[in-house]
Amino acid sequence: MSVLRKVFIRSIACFFTMGLLGCGCLYPSTPTPQSPNLYADVSKAENLQYSNKYRAAIAKYEQALRKLPRFPADTKVVNVSFPTFFKYHIAFCYAKLAEAEGDISLYVKAETAARESYETAILPSDQADALYLWGYVLFKQERYGEASAKYEKIIERFLQDGVVGHHFLKEVLYALGKAYFEFGDEGEARQIFSQLEARIQTIIQEGDSDFYTAETIYALGKVYLELNDEAAARRVFAKLEAQIEADLRRFGVHFHGVDFYEETLYELGTVYLELADKAAALGKTYTVLSDKTAARRAFALLIEHFPDSSYNAKVERLLQEQ
Repeated sequence: MSVLRKVFIRSIACFFTMGLLGCGCLYPSTPTPQSPNLYADVSKAENLQYSNKYRAAIAKYEQALRKLPRFPADTKVVNVSFPTFFKYHIAFCYAKLAEAEGDISLYVKAETAARESYETAILPSDQADALYLWGYVLFKQERYGEASAKYEKIIERFLQDGVVGHHFLKEVLYALGKAYFEFGDEGEARQIFSQLEARIQTIIQEGDSDFYTAETIYALGKVYLELNDEAAARRVFAKLEAQIEADLRRFGVHFHGVDFYEETLYELGTVYLELADKAAALGKTYTVLSDKTAARRAFALLIEHFPDSSYNAKVERLLQEQ
């Protein structure tokens, strides 16, 4: 669900940009008692959403939608973009609620809201975000063919126009490859993952990585293991080690998403040990040594950057067993 979080943050920024326009041009300069306090409702909805109180957030977004004033037909920011925004976040909250409660019927509501958000969107970036969310909801319902069609549409319609940048594209490619994989088309999935790996390499070489690049690299390595392609997984995990170390040295341990790095370093070390065990069973001595060395590197990074981590006691036990 991390990708939804990223798209959610993009959408929030877009909304506040529209809000600035509304305050100066589209709304009356002096609020009157008859003018609904739309921004207060939205602020409450956002706070509830960030607090994982999704049902309450949905109610607030729907309340804001009902309060939305109607302006002349050419005032698209209010008449179109605001409903697009509200529907998107209603869909987001229903999707998160479905995950939390395991209620599949909530995905149906999420799908309806995502479709309405896409169909009303006028900005290409909003259309791309809504399509991604729509595809995600379809994926969660195991409708992999339909989900892949949404992801492909994002690439076909928006990539050439510059709407889909490096970082959003890597998320779309991963989601598309995963949809093909779950659909049973491993050949197509491998082609997409190969494109994703090349895209990641370009991002790294250009020094254009963001906080979520490591997250995508880790997910790609894990899916290669699911495809029983250990060579590709090791290749990707090597990139992950370098990316995590670069991020931690660049940003320190006090930035958004740092919990992911702490957990991933531990998991990466254990994955290397599992690969070493598998190699040992096959009699691949050099691979065993290589994997154990890699495991120690990952654990060393964990201990260095997170000396108080709850994982460190487990690390000590794992290393003693080797």
